[in-house]
Amino acid sequence: MRASNAATGLLVALAIAGCDRGPSAPPTAGPPALGVRDAGAASPKRPPFVVAIVVDQLSAWVAQSRWPELPNDGGFARLRREGTWVKTLRYPYAVTDTAPGHTSLHTGKLPAESGIFGNEVPAPNGQRVSILRDESVRPVAWDGVRTNAGSSPSRLRAETVADRLRAANPRAFVVSVSVKDRGAILPAGKRPTYALWFDSSLDSFVTSTAFATSYPAWAQGIGDRRSIVAARAKPWELTDAAWVKAHAAGPDDQPGEGDLEGLGTTFPHVAKTAAGFRALPAGDAIIVRLGLAAIAAEYDPTQPTLLLLSMSASDVIGHVFGPDSWEAWDHIRKLDATLASLFDALDARAGAPVTVLLAADHGNISMPEISPEKAGVKCPGDPFERPCTTGTRLGPNALRDELIAATKAALGGGHWVGGLADPYVFLTPEARALPEARRALLDKTIRLTLGRHAAVSDVLDTRMLATRCPEVLAHARGVPDRARLGEDVLTLVCRSWSPDAGDYYVLPRPGSFFDGELVIGKGTSHGTPYTYDRTVSMLVRAPGLIDAGAVLEDPFDFAAYAALEAAFLGLDARAPRDILEAHRAKP
Repeated sequence: MRASNAATGLLVALAIAGCDRGPSAPPTAGPPALGVRDAGAASPKRPPFVVAIVVDQLSAWVAQSRWPELPNDGGFARLRREGTWVKTLRYPYAVTDTAPGHTSLHTGKLPAESGIFGNEVPAPNGQRVSILRDESVRPVAWDGVRTNAGSSPSRLRAETVADRLRAANPRAFVVSVSVKDRGAILPAGKRPTYALWFDSSLDSFVTSTAFATSYPAWAQGIGDRRSIVAARAKPWELTDAAWVKAHAAGPDDQPGEGDLEGLGTTFPHVAKTAAGFRALPAGDAIIVRLGLAAIAAEYDPTQPTLLLLSMSASDVIGHVFGPDSWEAWDHIRKLDATLASLFDALDARAGAPVTVLLAADHGNISMPEISPEKAGVKCPGDPFERPCTTGTRLGPNALRDELIAATKAALGGGHWVGGLADPYVFLTPEARALPEARRALLDKTIRLTLGRHAAVSDVLDTRMLATRCPEVLAHARGVPDRARLGEDVLTLVCRSWSPDAGDYYVLPRPGSFFDGELVIGKGTSHGTPYTYDRTVSMLVRAPGLIDAGAVLEDPFDFAAYAALEAAFLGLDARAPRDILEAHRAKP
């Protein structure tokens, strides 16, 4: 471990409880140019310091409508003022979930290429577990190595930018932090200096033996169990009740909002459990505190630095309360203040403005209980193709049980359905080995069972995908044209599918979705191939390389994020102008 050159003053400003910064006008939009200066205008050479941020479940329709409403001294306005806003960054694939999104952003690869085809897989008992669960590794908590299974990047088949950086310079400092294992591990890849995430079963931030055998000293007092329990004991209060009330789609405690293990549906919220902590804006503040503590303890200005932060609270809030809730509006206000404090601290530590990339891993849709009119949907012709009618929730666990019962009734004794980790139904090895006639009966039963649900649009057999996808992808659009709309669902699914994914891909109808089941039957989700789930925004601040205040309206391919991340770290010789131009889909 490196000798500490700690600057403890960095942490003084980190009681980031989302102070009210007051209303003000949004920054002035720049010209519709690419917004990039020639690399020759950069300041004298020094090892790069790059901060790559992913805000979980921050759709473009939310970003475009809410960022301009935030205070002018907040973090989002600062990035817009000091950098370039790519209003439309698009994923050209179907499974718009956290694990594929983080992987794609930080590798530039499709899920079909990276091997990260979803968030979860079925365990032998049929329950869903993280796609990163690895029985060969163990969690490393504040009090030592535990005995249960941990998480690792063993499924990841693509190099992340962080992997490339560490290969080029083993002394490069790479730190990745998230509330989710997938939000920390997949951006970091296989060789980070540190990767930390929150483990609800231990009520603590942890790493795993895939990365380390001991807990980092700088994380003690911030990410350990005692610190988390203390942090969640503080009630989540509204930053500015009048501001939230003026912007939210309805009253506090709207129909469709959930109560996550006693967190409640109205302000103030007090988290009584580790699961409840995951929904608090305080989680974002602790992610930032951990990142800054790592920098304070081990930052070496003579080596490249890559700080990877995944802000997860917005996703949990969406799954529990929906994106139109008071909670969602207050969270973005608090995150805005948290980011401003982060940038102040990092710029002070580095002695100059650090390079920042910010995007989201996927979008979302309003809860079925919120009318399209209240959600701001433009009918017809919504630019994000949000439907003019509300959808319904598909319960993965209930569907799994229904499929198990139906297939047993049709085929007799035996275990045929191994589980459902949306959007895939997984068969057992016993089912895959059935003779042709009995397999046909199994297929028919599964299709009939799923087809009884109005929210299901189609069911694709992945044996068909294995046959057709090579040809489909050979004739599909490439970069950057795949960022434009108009591709068929099969193409989007083929870009998502991996041979070790499930046996049937289940497509919900527009507006419908698989329930995240944090609170069953409540909140919203994502994961579909529809435009509202595939479209996010990106902010880039790179002083001397990226113009200030530029706003780019054309759609950009998601791979621009990884390419810019690599270029800012000296791993891609192309100028940012050329990278953006290569990923810009012109009309």
